[in-house]
Amino acid sequence: MLLTSSHSTLIDLLGKPIDHPAVTQAVSELSAVPASALPVQHSRVHVRARDRGLDITFKPASKLRDGATLAASQTDLLFAVIFFHSEAHEGYRAYTGSLPQNLRFDHSRAAVRAALGAPAGTGTPNKNDRWDTDKFYMTLDFSDDEQSILLVTVGLHWKRRTS
Repeated sequence: MLLTSSHSTLIDLLGKPIDHPAVTQAVSELSAVPASALPVQHSRVHVRARDRGLDITFKPASKLRDGATLAASQTDLLFAVIFFHSEAHEGYRAYTGSLPQNLRFDHSRAAVRAALGAPAGTGTPNKNDRWDTDKFYMTLDFSDDEQSILLVTVGLHWKRRTS
């Protein structure tokens, strides 16, 4: 079984360094380029697998709320965000593995709210809702008519900016 076919396996990778064996295996399922050789852009590494409906992003520990406890160095790149795409969203094929919270891309915004409760945050122009746990957040982007999910994003909490 592929590591990238299960949301729970991917979520378990959140916070792990880019050179962790399970992370390098997951990246190898999505990219011909090894994790250690992926280009760093704006202090991040992105793995895009349009044919699998999946993206992952690595961020430096210094940018994450819990980065100091997850990494040996604040510059260590950690598995930070997972994007599960629906069919044709941003030119992607649909992610065919399991989604968090037993979600399906054909769930409406109303059905998701009925199942998960009120979101911690919501966006009106972008039609998205966010739920938070201690370890990570989950944001759902909905279609314009709110009858389906376009994108499920699960990620580690960001470090709050200080003024």
